[in-house]
Amino acid sequence: MAYKQGYCLSDREMATTIKLEDDNRLGLDSPTGIHDARKKGLPWLIAALIGAIFVLLLILLFFVLRVPTDDLLKSRHKSLADLSRSDWPALSPKSLIATFKKVAVVSDNGLCSEIGRSILLRGGNAIDAAIATSVCIGGLNSHSCGIGGGGLMTVYLADQKKCLTIDARETAPLATNNQTFVNNPKDAFTGYKSIATPGEVHGFWTAFKRYGSGRIAWQDLIMPTVAHLRAGVPATKLMETNLNLVKSNIENEPTMRAFFINNVTGELYKEGEIMKNPVLADTLQRLATSSDPAKLFYTGDVAQQIAAEIYGNDGFLTKQDLEQYRSIVDEAAPLTTGIGGENIGLCGPKPPSGFVVTQFLVAVMSKLYPKGSNESKLYNDDEFYHRFVEAQKYGYALRTQLGHGPASDKTVEKLLDPAFHTEIADKISKADKVQPESEYGAHLPPSGKHGTSHIGVVDAAGNAVSFTTSVNNVFGSHRRSPTLGIVWNDQMDDFSIPGAKNFYGFEPSEANFVSPGVRPMSSMSPLVAFDTVTGKVRVVAGAAGGSKIISTMSQFLLHVLSFNQTVKDAIDFPRIHNQFTPLDTNYEEGFPTDMIEALKKRGHNMTVMGFPFATIQAIVRQADGSLEASNDHRRPVYMNPAGYKR
Repeated sequence: MAYKQGYCLSDREMATTIKLEDDNRLGLDSPTGIHDARKKGLPWLIAALIGAIFVLLLILLFFVLRVPTDDLLKSRHKSLADLSRSDWPALSPKSLIATFKKVAVVSDNGLCSEIGRSILLRGGNAIDAAIATSVCIGGLNSHSCGIGGGGLMTVYLADQKKCLTIDARETAPLATNNQTFVNNPKDAFTGYKSIATPGEVHGFWTAFKRYGSGRIAWQDLIMPTVAHLRAGVPATKLMETNLNLVKSNIENEPTMRAFFINNVTGELYKEGEIMKNPVLADTLQRLATSSDPAKLFYTGDVAQQIAAEIYGNDGFLTKQDLEQYRSIVDEAAPLTTGIGGENIGLCGPKPPSGFVVTQFLVAVMSKLYPKGSNESKLYNDDEFYHRFVEAQKYGYALRTQLGHGPASDKTVEKLLDPAFHTEIADKISKADKVQPESEYGAHLPPSGKHGTSHIGVVDAAGNAVSFTTSVNNVFGSHRRSPTLGIVWNDQMDDFSIPGAKNFYGFEPSEANFVSPGVRPMSSMSPLVAFDTVTGKVRVVAGAAGGSKIISTMSQFLLHVLSFNQTVKDAIDFPRIHNQFTPLDTNYEEGFPTDMIEALKKRGHNMTVMGFPFATIQAIVRQADGSLEASNDHRRPVYMNPAGYKR
């Protein structure tokens, strides 16, 4: 049917109305003629259209090739001021944000967070839940942490409005010194010689006995993990990735190959394949049912097994090292600092923790960008990123003076001093470009992927625990106990070796040289931020990621405390990092080209970082008192915050 001047005509009627001057030549005086014309003309019409489209595409391609891609990107904006939120990456759908009324648990594995939640539901406190969650993480994520390693814990006691810390870091065996690894630095990060005295079990038992609720039995914190290890759990994408990252080391080391190669497929475990660990389950069950697990692990039968295995394979660790190990509780003076003139206190462990540097960066930057700063600066102000990178250089340079001894103590005092914060903030605000290397104050002698996890908990009483645990590099020393199922740490690489950089690129620092019985420096920064007036917890956060923990944590805190971003906005935002050695500034994919070019003009050597930055687990209290919790999408495991809303 067709329409003409408001009337409906059939095809036949419509055909008879067609009159053209050359209708006799075309044969259009009948429907048959019209049909024949259509058949003859349609292919030509289609060909003409295709040709026109082809020509247009050629013209478009010509102009695209004439203009470089970078110029096209730059031309999108007339100036940096035009950049907005839409020019930065969207929030990742790979991680969740959840809001709870009173309690929250975050960790690197959803199964483990649920174990922590169940402890809280049964009346346990934040310390109980953190231990249970951490034992689980160590059992399921053996590439990152476990009882073969150590950790740092920050505890906030709401009723007393105070922080305390527990240092369960590993210690150097008594047989080592600052020359031990000079001739073969590789021994410090792989093999039995790289193993330091593990501290996690002692730290857990100390925390439980002194600060646990008393309502949950010790074995109830461990047996849920034992059940998972016996039944088996699916391998995560992160497990698969990390196994492939060190594939040759796993396949060539009998103690690792025996466990991490799937007997069914004959290959390294892949995501989704069920992993069981009955040997580690037996060890954990022995610890769970012991009346004194610290004694069993450090002086009893387990200690004898550990020493025989490690020392018997040319390692340095002996039974004497285990017997002398003690976790350190600091109730008197954990590091606490105020931020930006606001009623916000940050607390965390003293060195060997990296917290003192993290709080320094936040304190300096919050003087320039106090609470309530305009969020648009995060999107279009290259000066903000220039200042942040410069602050990092000062902080990481001073980190080279941290370690053990009186000189380190003086550096800690300096990094905590509000007057020094103001001094550095003034310097940064007056410097539009990169400063000479000597300006930043590093103490370096001449020079000849990470395995860490974080757990955060807030309980119904307002107590909080921030715990970062590690075996150092991925799968630690690449040695696993065949009789205990424990993956051993390689924390000797966290010490400085004269004439050699460590795995994370840090130049050697004399303050961090190997010394018998001491703890190596770490970037771990488990922290709690609290309101100094009300006493309520504001932020519980920590990160995994080696040297990038400090920059990641400080950037996250600035986004939350100064710019009032949500926990997920702050976690997902692209990162920027400069650890002074080397002086390159690494940035995460997603930074707009305009911003990178502006920073280059200020003298920064900008390098895109393909390998994931540090990963954060965090809980943030909202104005209405609720707890907002989120995990970091950069860590490809099954994560979800846990808690309850009642």
